Amino acid sequence: MRKVVIVSLRFNPAFIQFLIAYAKAVRELGYQAAFLLDPTYRRFAEVESAAPIFGVESAYGQQWTHAVFLNPAIQNRDIAAALKREGAKVLYIFHEPWDMSLGYLRSEGVASTMKAILAHRATIPVLKLADTVILASRYGMKVYEKGDARFNGNCVHIPLIMEDEAPENIVRDLTMKRNFGFCGALCRSHGFDQYVSFMRDVFRRRADVRFLVASRDPFPPSIMRDPSFSQNRDRIEIRCGRPLSNEEMNLCYAECFCIWNLYRRSTQSAVLPKAFMFGTPVIASQIGSFPEYVEEGVNGRFAEANNLDGILGALEEVRSHLGAYAVNCRQTFLKEFFYGSRLADIRRLLL
Repeated sequence: MRKVVIVSLRFNPAFIQFLIAYAKAVRELGYQAAFLLDPTYRRFAEVESAAPIFGVESAYGQQWTHAVFLNPAIQNRDIAAALKREGAKVLYIFHEPWDMSLGYLRSEGVASTMKAILAHRATIPVLKLADTVILASRYGMKVYEKGDARFNGNCVHIPLIMEDEAPENIVRDLTMKRNFGFCGALCRSHGFDQYVSFMRDVFRRRADVRFLVASRDPFPPSIMRDPSFSQNRDRIEIRCGRPLSNEEMNLCYAECFCIWNLYRRSTQSAVLPKAFMFGTPVIASQIGSFPEYVEEGVNGRFAEANNLDGILGALEEVRSHLGAYAVNCRQTFLKEFFYGSRLADIRRLLL
């Protein structure tokens, strides 16, 4: 019997959906699944109900056959090495292959770039130890092959997988989809400043668009001191400042008719499959992996973040054909990102 431990030793609420999806995939393949997690994850009941949780102190001597590492963490190297000595195969899901450039520095700023450099330095030993590196997009594969492949050339492409959490009527009842949403980190690489500029322009024009912002990051209070925002507070739904539960995030996606994916930089957006899960189209940049999954006029639209008229026109078109977009988004999710459609890929990894 194969015993698979799924490891995330740096808490990030966005990784909850991946933890649960991999645990369910492992169990459906007939194997045992368990978690090795940062203690903060224990606050989320959906994680504890998906598989048994082990602490680092009790991770050893469990006869794991495979260890799946989800994200960078300082402890990863030592634990991966120890589990490998005990006979486990190490699989590393590499969300952000290294792509340092001046463009990265411009989009992230000095502080975030330094943080990324340190995270990458912690990742290199795990890449070297891994039996297989898993990359979430074909674009990510190309970036990896240009850089980090020198540490480990054994890599495969499997998109970010999730369980299907949307209600059955999500594409039949669209009445709750009223907002143009921003979900995730309120950072420059995700174009949050440009989203705010678009909000300001909408308020100035008195265009018919409502907004929803959902993030563990605090919503900048300086924005709400701007009269154009304070006078339109009833048109902005803000759910920020703490890690939202999976259920709370799902509600955010369900309440949006379109999601902002006009990023400056992205290898693979976790927001994209979550939006598609809830039948919600995106407006995206033609960068990273977005062109792999976003089909113009089918499950989303492409635009330029500084083209405010173009964004407004795209939103109006999406809203007027939302029924068709919602069906297409669901089809994309079930084909590409639903864990059940990737069982054969995961089985091959666990042989």
